[in-house]
Amino acid sequence: MRLKPILTSCLFVVLTLFLAVGAQAQTDSDHTKKYNTDLEPYKLLWNVAVTSDYRSKGIDQTFGMPAVQAEFATVLPNQFYVGTWNSTITTGAGYPGAVLETDLFVGWFNDINEYHINTGIYGALFPGSNVANFVPSPLEPSMSSGLVHNGDLFLAVRRGSITVQENVTFTNLGNLLSPTGQSTAGSSYTNLTGAFSMPSWTWADGGWSLIAHAGYQFVNNYSAASYFDWKLGIEKKIANMWTVDLAYIQTNAKGNCSMAATTAQPYCYNKYMNASGAGTGPTKNAGDGTVFLSISLANF
Repeated sequence: MRLKPILTSCLFVVLTLFLAVGAQAQTDSDHTKKYNTDLEPYKLLWNVAVTSDYRSKGIDQTFGMPAVQAEFATVLPNQFYVGTWNSTITTGAGYPGAVLETDLFVGWFNDINEYHINTGIYGALFPGSNVANFVPSPLEPSMSSGLVHNGDLFLAVRRGSITVQENVTFTNLGNLLSPTGQSTAGSSYTNLTGAFSMPSWTWADGGWSLIAHAGYQFVNNYSAASYFDWKLGIEKKIANMWTVDLAYIQTNAKGNCSMAATTAQPYCYNKYMNASGAGTGPTKNAGDGTVFLSISLANF
């Protein structure tokens, strides 16, 4: 009987659920890497997750609080795909009035020899957000008025376990403007990720992978907002549909709140933000190092 492996896997799930109380989770800047030629056209693909924090490009989007996330997509003929990804957020991360991020994406993938190519357009919207009368200062960035949004073109190339991806932003980066009012369109994010299967790790019925990531966010016309981020973690597949991720993530983003009064610290966030940019509630360095965890259920 396989009773012992089943019990071991159940114990692992219970343990990770317990750890989630104090851990943090990251969501990558791009959610489209898994679309490939093995998927059936027009089938509804879905993925739901509970995370103890939402990190985008290493930056905290929920002020250390849990997030609920959901993705829905389908593959079209000729290797095209379309979908949406959604997550809860907090206003202090730069989204006054919003509690939800909705990403819309259209892409195309293909396999050329040993290379998997994935390219497309990616838009992030924050329903309910409204920037108005934003007041900048010499040390604080400004934001363009209206609904907070972001638009990217992306290209990812994977060979074996390694993926290299470049995102180029054709709008202001989440409505961000430099302290002097210059546009941040033309910003970019470089993503290098390795996902290494570990077949020798046979405990808890196997299914383990080692995940390593390094990224660089370049913010056009605002050098103080550019930064590196990195991640090292493990991933566990359970019964094909469940995935548990546990990792450490850190950035060198400028978010030292004790220095925010004298130097530019664009990643020092308040928990809440109003439409004019005034922050309330406690502050934190949104790019500080943390251990995080996520648990997801998907049909692909």
